[in-house]
Amino acid sequence: MRTVQEILTAMDKLTPQELRIVKLGVDSRLSEDDDDPALLAALEEAIAYADAHPDESKSIDEIRALIPKWISESKSKSRL
Repeated sequence: MRTVQEILTAMDKLTPQELRIVKLGVDSRLSEDDDDPALLAALEEAIAYADAHPDESKSIDEIRALIPKWISESKSKSRL
């Protein structure tokens, strides 16, 4: 078993893409919607798009404002 400090030290060696994947994993474990494949697929798609279009980046505040909309849209699609 690793300590939290060992994990954090190891994370310092990860690429930005690898850190995003780790974040998705952690977020899914803390979320009530961790079994929502549509949400995870949408997040993966968004990450790929952002990586491919860095000139279209948004501030963290703009992203935070969009998260509730994305979650709502994902939940709406899964109910159809």
